[in-house]
Amino acid sequence: DLPDILLEDIFVLLEPRHRHEASQACIRWYETFYAPRVWEHFTLKGNFLKKRRYYAHKGYQRETCPRKTQICLHQVGYLFKKITITPIHDFQHVYEFIRILRAYLGYFDEFPMPLLRTFHFTFTCETRGITGVILHGTGGKMMEELRHLLRNMKLLKDLKLNNLMLDDAEVEGLFEAIAYNCSDTLETMEILNFTKDPYPILDITLFNNIHTLRTSPQHLDDEVIIILASSSVSNLHIIQGRYTCNTDSVSDDAWRLVKQMAPYFRVTLEVRGHTKTPLILQPHAPVNRIVYDSPNLKFPHETAVWIVHYYHDTLEYFAQKRLPRTHGPRTFHDRGDAAFLMLARSCPKLHTLIISERISTATAILIAKSKPSLEKFIVRQNGLLKRCDGPKSDNSFSNAETKRISRSYETTSEEISKTFGKRWVPMSDKNFKKL
Repeated sequence: DLPDILLEDIFVLLEPRHRHEASQACIRWYETFYAPRVWEHFTLKGNFLKKRRYYAHKGYQRETCPRKTQICLHQVGYLFKKITITPIHDFQHVYEFIRILRAYLGYFDEFPMPLLRTFHFTFTCETRGITGVILHGTGGKMMEELRHLLRNMKLLKDLKLNNLMLDDAEVEGLFEAIAYNCSDTLETMEILNFTKDPYPILDITLFNNIHTLRTSPQHLDDEVIIILASSSVSNLHIIQGRYTCNTDSVSDDAWRLVKQMAPYFRVTLEVRGHTKTPLILQPHAPVNRIVYDSPNLKFPHETAVWIVHYYHDTLEYFAQKRLPRTHGPRTFHDRGDAAFLMLARSCPKLHTLIISERISTATAILIAKSKPSLEKFIVRQNGLLKRCDGPKSDNSFSNAETKRISRSYETTSEEISKTFGKRWVPMSDKNFKKL
């Protein structure tokens, strides 16, 4: 017989429908079905909690089954620690689930989900039709039900509301609904693309204990930044993606004031998804992390110059987390070698450098020698070019020893390993995807 913990791990991997089918095999599997670990993370997907219904003009259609949803919440809802609503194109299904969940939470005098601490909701704001891509927001009845649902939730610690794309008039009352029962318990909040147009989230003052805030650049201005510096927030993640609207950076005067008010305030700049919009820099902000999580964006030399100018004394982490969508250029001046070298040479606190673009073996060697204190230096095996083609104006590339070592992948790995004092090899694309 399998140990209980392994059996629970297997049940976690199953879809809820298959969990129910497996629970009918024997009494032990039936007991495992109700194990707390099996249901601690509930994820709503497009094909879950539905039934087939016949329409004379459309045939059989799958639609939300209120009875299945109510039974699910009644039988295992008290075990939920985290509820995630994934992007689903069937808006009626999302609306019905939110409506039933709201009614379930509001029906009992005592909160029926005492373990619930996390709620993540990402709206599908993009649809494709004959005319092309259509962007729309969460409005009308769905927004009203979502507002009531958030008002009924208690003791949340982590909340994520992404891509709601609201009009300014629809925002009213939403933050008040969240704060009704969670103003003192929320610790982490993610609000991305909350509105269609720039909208500063001044209502963040309703929450007393938030330490990590993730938001889009269009939701920040000078006043919001000053408020955050005087609040409990210590980590601000500014995340931009394909739905981020055009907006300006926060002024450098505001960021300088933030440094004086909150010396331990830290900012992360991140680009996500399939966007081609360059990274929006925040002048003189206390940025310690920069993350490129997009396959379409490269790291241009001009951006590196401004990053070094603004963040040379605070930057600790720089990462490109996605494989490039296209093959990069092979010549030195068209690659990002000079940009990465500048980061390594000019940022004394940098401890992590992850590169997905093409660079030469000589550049990898020079980065290691100029920054031997790097704790993590990752380069793709398929992105490492066996050459030493740097400019003659840089004496480091003209060094005969560097030219000799860079002719071989093996000698390059040995030299970098010797510099770091530990084994170093370039990473395969398979392992790079797991980062």
